[in-house]
Amino acid sequence: MKTRVRIKKNDIKKEEITKFIVQILVVAVAGLVGGCAFQNFFESADIIPTGLSGFSLIIHNLLASAGVNIATSIIYLVINSILFLFALKVFGWKFLLLSAVGISFYTLSMQFGAIPGIADVENPDRLLYAIVGGMIMGLTIGLALRFGGSTGGSDITSAILNKYFPKIKTGYCLLAINGVVIILSFITTGDLYIGLYAIIMTIISSLATNLVLDDSKRVVSFYIICDKDKEIAEAILSTFHRGVTKLDAQGMFSGKDKTMLLSLIPKGQAHEMKKLIRGIDENAFVFSSTVTETLGDGDFIKEMSIFKHKIISAKNIVKNNKKYIYKGKLIKQKIFKRKNKFKLFIKNTKNTDNDNKKEEN
Repeated sequence: MKTRVRIKKNDIKKEEITKFIVQILVVAVAGLVGGCAFQNFFESADIIPTGLSGFSLIIHNLLASAGVNIATSIIYLVINSILFLFALKVFGWKFLLLSAVGISFYTLSMQFGAIPGIADVENPDRLLYAIVGGMIMGLTIGLALRFGGSTGGSDITSAILNKYFPKIKTGYCLLAINGVVIILSFITTGDLYIGLYAIIMTIISSLATNLVLDDSKRVVSFYIICDKDKEIAEAILSTFHRGVTKLDAQGMFSGKDKTMLLSLIPKGQAHEMKKLIRGIDENAFVFSSTVTETLGDGDFIKEMSIFKHKIISAKNIVKNNKKYIYKGKLIKQKIFKRKNKFKLFIKNTKNTDNDNKKEEN
């Protein structure tokens, strides 16, 4: 039995490693394609997109007008490197590592991703470039986020702002950043159409991102008839952080009492759920169905975003550390008081001994 458990643990580790490698590859591809879209559809056609890539392009244009030629990719990399120093306190190492991969490949593709026949067109159709570029950009952003990473930019910025200003929601931060970039594009270029193309690109990009992420927000209900109900329930709670309901059931053919577990899991984790159940109880009978709507306190469909979850966990860590620091101070104060009491006790005993000696003399 022990050897079987070890094999299962090794299999789980291998699955985790392969899953992480797949995540790195997907985020890297998303970064490459996103950088190519920026280089070929936006920078080459003089369209300023929203987000930090658009802000980097504005800085590049301003420096170029002053006679200083710095590549947009370098400016984008420098800005994201500064953001990473702040993001270390907010996000976990896994998200930051995947984001670093995405940003690196995105920056390389921004610099060297020019495709002949697209980037070198003399009079490109800006509207067509804004639509196609926005679509590709949105798909790559959604793909990177779905696989646990990011290509950098305004997503990380809005999450950091939300940490230091909790009253401002992440969505409003994103809207504010994009609004500032569009206003700056109007001011720096003096061309109304560039700002309008940026708005079109933003709408299409957000729709494409939601198209990728929408499927992962769907919920599947799992009904599990099993004998090892406690083990499976604990595994679901610890792995997926989802509620589990225990129902008493009876098999009408066998007449035996059975246990049924009910749990709602995101569609993207359905395959992992099946593997988890099989790993604990191979004889468990499982069936599932897609959930279209939920009512009541259990708001399963409206999941917390990645960034908000990271911010809340970071806040909890800070609070716990404060408690420990406060407890540590209290302990130090108690030790200090005890030391002082002990010193006073020694002084008093010395004084009484001296008084006794004097009386004897």
